[in-house]
Amino acid sequence: MSPAHHNWVHLKPPGWLKPSRDLKHVSGAAVAAIVLMLLGAPEVSAQVQTNLAANDALPRLTEWLTPGGDTVRAVTEHSPEQFAPKFEATAAPFLVTLGRLAFRSPLIFGSYAARGGLSCDVCHTAGGTNRDFFVAEVSDRAGNVDVTHGFWRRESEDSLTNPINIPSLRGVRWTAPYGRDGRFASLEDFTRNVIVHEFAGDEPAPLVVDGLVAYQRALAFPANANLGAAGHLTLSAGTAARRGEALFLRDCAGCHLPSGAFIDGRAHDVGTGGHFDTPTLLGLAGSAPYFHDGRASGLLAVITHFEDALGLDYDTAQRGDLVDYLDAIGAAGAPVRRTLARDIADLDSFADALDFPLNDEDPELADFITAMLRTEVGRIAEHFPPASHDPARKILKAWSVGLADIALLAEAGRFPAAREELETWRARLRTDLPALTRTVQSSLYDPDTLRRAIKPKSK
Repeated sequence: MSPAHHNWVHLKPPGWLKPSRDLKHVSGAAVAAIVLMLLGAPEVSAQVQTNLAANDALPRLTEWLTPGGDTVRAVTEHSPEQFAPKFEATAAPFLVTLGRLAFRSPLIFGSYAARGGLSCDVCHTAGGTNRDFFVAEVSDRAGNVDVTHGFWRRESEDSLTNPINIPSLRGVRWTAPYGRDGRFASLEDFTRNVIVHEFAGDEPAPLVVDGLVAYQRALAFPANANLGAAGHLTLSAGTAARRGEALFLRDCAGCHLPSGAFIDGRAHDVGTGGHFDTPTLLGLAGSAPYFHDGRASGLLAVITHFEDALGLDYDTAQRGDLVDYLDAIGAAGAPVRRTLARDIADLDSFADALDFPLNDEDPELADFITAMLRTEVGRIAEHFPPASHDPARKILKAWSVGLADIALLAEAGRFPAAREELETWRARLRTDLPALTRTVQSSLYDPDTLRRAIKPKSK
């Protein structure tokens, strides 16, 4: 089916970001809408507004983080995004690029989630997990969220306080079934449920679901030199870890099959209040706290829980060996810095998705993709507080206006002109990068500048 036949009517951005087809004149209304997107303050808590005073850029960056936590690290660092070799060996296909863009976009959600800028990527940063995610109304600890709470969607309210730990999606194509209790057999059903039933989005177009699923399936487990064939340790692991492996194979491998990504595809009652899906142990170093409800802050707590639940009895040395083993198989890779260059490279890569509707002459899909791209431009603009960064913000406004122009040309059926404008727009990213880079040290991309900006929050 051609994308032109998909229903895009329900893909509506929140009120603070007007879709380009609502703009009557590029020179007037479009510029006004872009100014609102880049300068208008989104809904944020009074506490954040008070702490951050006049800086209107930080609230969106810090809204979903643990109060009093290491905000600088949480905003500037994340685990590396890794793709399966099959994906790495080819140019980014349209569906994966569209899905990666939609994964980072709040436009697929509804209600407070979208208005507050929440996206899949906020919880599952770079496909992993955001260990610092926290919203007072729906989180009992960092990294947990109650997805059956009226805060997100009143129809989903189950009158229970039951936050779940945010899982990593790395390697998710190999870890069916899905959901903490394994209720979803397919990623398609799991993804649609997250959008519609957990975060109050309208029914997504099939192409959006296809893209989100394609992106998730492209995500690989973290690279790990400690693991060899069939999930066995290599010589890179230490002797303590190899002693721990022997204990693990004796007591734990019945459910966490080393040859099967350390899962068995079944749900078990391990004394945590119900039957829950066996989680993979690959990449677990980046996904604490543990268990479906995050009750275990570290690996030693996991081990002592299973001693009680399964009648095991380890001495101190054995517990240490098991921790070393789990650390070895669960290595997640060093974090990477979020930088201006990376964000602009992503923006340019995401623009690949716009080639498709412009060549296929699908104005509604073009409008949806440009709206998501403009949100990405706004995300970059958050790092450049107003007044002190007017030249940088002027450049970013021009980028966003350029995207609105492309959407309007497509709406008018002027697709050759729209395609030409897209090439001009992508060239502008490269030519404007030096001017933006000159101000990056005083922007919130710089950890020291960010630390000074949020200093009042830590008092």
